[in-house]
Amino acid sequence: MFRIAFLRNMLIISLLLVTMLPLYQLVFIHPSYRDLLTRETEVEAARLVSFLVRSLGLDDKRLGSELMTPDVLRQIELAVQDPKLIKLRVFSPTGKIVYSTLPEEIGRVNQRPYFLQEVARGHIFSKVVRKDHYTADGQHIDQDVVETYVPVMTPHGFGGAMEVYYDITESQQRLGRLTRHSVMILFGLGSSLLLIILILLVRARRFWFDRQKAEEELKQSHQILELRVQERTGQLLMANQKLAEEVAEKTRAQTALRQALAETEAEREKIDGILSSVADGLLVVDDERRLVHMNRPAEEIFSLSAASSLGLKLEEVLPDTRLLSPLLDCLQKKSGIGHFDFPRPAPQGQLHGKIYQARCSPLRNRQGETIGHIILVQDVSREREVERMKSEFLAMAAHELHTPITTIMGYSELLASRPLEEFSPEQSREFIGYIHQKAEALARMVDDLLDISRREAGHPLVLHLDRFDVCELLDRIAEIFPRDEGHRLHLEVASRPLIWPVDRVRFEQLVGNLLSNAVKYSPNGGDIHVRARIEGDCLRLEVEDQGIGMTPEEQNHVFERFYRADSSTTAVAGVGLGMSVAQMIVDAHGGEIRIESEKGKGTLVIVLLPQRPPGEEDD
Repeated sequence: MFRIAFLRNMLIISLLLVTMLPLYQLVFIHPSYRDLLTRETEVEAARLVSFLVRSLGLDDKRLGSELMTPDVLRQIELAVQDPKLIKLRVFSPTGKIVYSTLPEEIGRVNQRPYFLQEVARGHIFSKVVRKDHYTADGQHIDQDVVETYVPVMTPHGFGGAMEVYYDITESQQRLGRLTRHSVMILFGLGSSLLLIILILLVRARRFWFDRQKAEEELKQSHQILELRVQERTGQLLMANQKLAEEVAEKTRAQTALRQALAETEAEREKIDGILSSVADGLLVVDDERRLVHMNRPAEEIFSLSAASSLGLKLEEVLPDTRLLSPLLDCLQKKSGIGHFDFPRPAPQGQLHGKIYQARCSPLRNRQGETIGHIILVQDVSREREVERMKSEFLAMAAHELHTPITTIMGYSELLASRPLEEFSPEQSREFIGYIHQKAEALARMVDDLLDISRREAGHPLVLHLDRFDVCELLDRIAEIFPRDEGHRLHLEVASRPLIWPVDRVRFEQLVGNLLSNAVKYSPNGGDIHVRARIEGDCLRLEVEDQGIGMTPEEQNHVFERFYRADSSTTAVAGVGLGMSVAQMIVDAHGGEIRIESEKGKGTLVIVLLPQRPPGEEDD
């Protein structure tokens, strides 16, 4: 019977019908009755709360402990005499229990989300609690109840809530009995219908079976032949399929091989591109010290060609023993890690050679075995030059600080060790003048160091701009200009007064540094010209000397920290900060400073200060 589609479908439909009717009763009808019971209980609870609120005159009042007078409590107790009403609780707007049929609960606060987010917003919250389960506030219950929170809304908003527990055990039991009876009746009707259908299907099966038997006997002879044909056809198909699978497998293998080769080539090109784009020189050697990779910076550093050097040993590529010997020592270390500096001659078109640092590190495979070394070559010329300049600065600073301190200590000790009456007023003024002059030199040096330190720390130079006569300041500087070294100061001003907005202290520091340099680098004396005039919307200040002058190379470095045009041991005094600080002051004013000089023919310093510096600040 199951082989006949029509009979099989009829049987399946009958079984589904017999099964679905009871299931429909259980899945849809019974839950609908239960939901109806819950809604009716909820409506009853809302009706009770509405009755209590109106009968107690609480329509427009916020529920609280002060409302629970003996008369109100007595009326509530009379109103809750319904045997199905298990419990009644009254909540204030804050969730505090102000009345409960269980006195021990009074004073507790309900902070549950359903109370704050639903009940407090005016929504009724209901929950069906089964026997031996827990209510919404976590209390164990030993019977079936409907727990309902009914909000009490006043014209001013949420005024509190009442919670009602209704016993639905008996109703649930009646509903269960009704459901069981309905299911049993439906099951009986379905079983009877199924039995009738089975009888009809058995009879229909016999008819279909006789018909099929005749058809099968008719086709039996044809089936034997068809089976033989199918068997041969199947063998041919299997052979063809096997051949096609072998061809497809070979095709997939070839495709995978080509893809792997393409990916390998792409990765290699990527790695070569990365290594070639490294700004530092890079050499890679194998465990026999044969060169396997060299990027373009390395070719330029060692004056080699990668095309002709790859595959050769380092001894063949780098014949210079001054470089090869420390490099081999570095590679032969057990750790395989080391570094050393080495010089290289100046490239074509440059005056000075460069200093490079070679760092060696082992090249390991995935198993951690050393299969070669990586040599990274970095240009450290600037770093070494800075180290040299710092060393020279420390030595020179110690000397420059020691000289004025010695003078100050000598004259002050002379004045302190002997009575003042032994010195004439002229001698006292001369000694004190020497002390003051050296103290000013120390102060200027310390100020320059502090300015450089602030700039290195990222703090801008703060200006206090003031409009004053620049000529008066230049006259005062000219009066205190030292005249004991054969220098003659000439002050040339186009017009007086010359009112300009600058920082008075910084401007005096600027002129002092420029004059100090002019004196230092004019060891044989001579004329020093200071000129000031208005040029367009700028103040043009010039300081010109007849000193030793500078080469173009020295002019390129003159504004660098700690740089001195002549750093030999016989050079003039100074720590190399004057011009750097001068540039800082000019930049802070938004101006420009430049040098015009020729070796042996003196130097001209030109300063242009605009009338409105950037970020002008009136002090």
